Amino acid sequence: MAVQREPKRWLSLSYSGLAAMDQYTFTGSMNMSLNGGTSFSPRTFEGKVIDHKQLTLQTNSGDQLHINPVLVLESLAQSDKNNIVISESSDPDTITLQIAEDDEASKKRWEQRLRQQLEALMVNEPPVSATYKKEWDQEAERSRKQLEAMLSSMRTKSSYELVIDRNRLLPLRLDEQTVFQYEYGGKTASEARHTAIRFQAFDGSSSAAVQ
Repeated sequence: MAVQREPKRWLSLSYSGLAAMDQYTFTGSMNMSLNGGTSFSPRTFEGKVIDHKQLTLQTNSGDQLHINPVLVLESLAQSDKNNIVISESSDPDTITLQIAEDDEASKKRWEQRLRQQLEALMVNEPPVSATYKKEWDQEAERSRKQLEAMLSSMRTKSSYELVIDRNRLLPLRLDEQTVFQYEYGGKTASEARHTAIRFQAFDGSSSAAVQ
C-alpha cells in the first residue's frame, strides 16, 4: 500500500534525500523569452556534485550560470508560504508536486542570482595600465546601475513541477517557470524563463526507510 503524505512532507523528504546524497549529477536547459515574442536559443547545462559540493557547472555557451538545485529545493522546503498540491500521475512509482513559490522569496532569490551573474562578468576586469580601462569601468558602472534600477521595480512569479521517486524519496525532475515584470527605459517590460532540470547518477545514503 502506498504511503500517504502531505504535499509539504513529500517536498521536505525529497530535499533531505537529495542533500544526503554524496554524489549526483544533473542536466538541464533554460529558455528565455521577452514580452514582444522574442525568444533566445536554449542554454543547456550539466552539473556534478561530489561530497555534497557542486564542483562543476558547464554550459553549451561557455558563459556562467548560477544554478544550484539543492539550494532551490531547500528554499522551497523551508518556506511555509508556498502553495503546494499533489497532481495526478499515471506512474505509480512517482509523485508530482505543483508548487507556487511565495512572491517575496522568489524575488529575493532571483535578485541574488542576477547580481551573481553580473559579478561573474566583471571578473575579467582589465589591468590599470590597459588603454581601455576607463571605458571598461564606465560600462561596468552603467551595467550595475541598470541592474539595480531593474531590480528595484522587479516583480516575479515562480512556479515549479517536481517529480519525486516515491520509493527512494529523491527528486527526478524539477521544472521552474518564472515570469518577471520590471521598469526599463520608462516602460514596463516582462520576460519569462523556463528551467528544466533532471537528476541522475545518485550515490549515497538512501532515505527509503523514512516514513
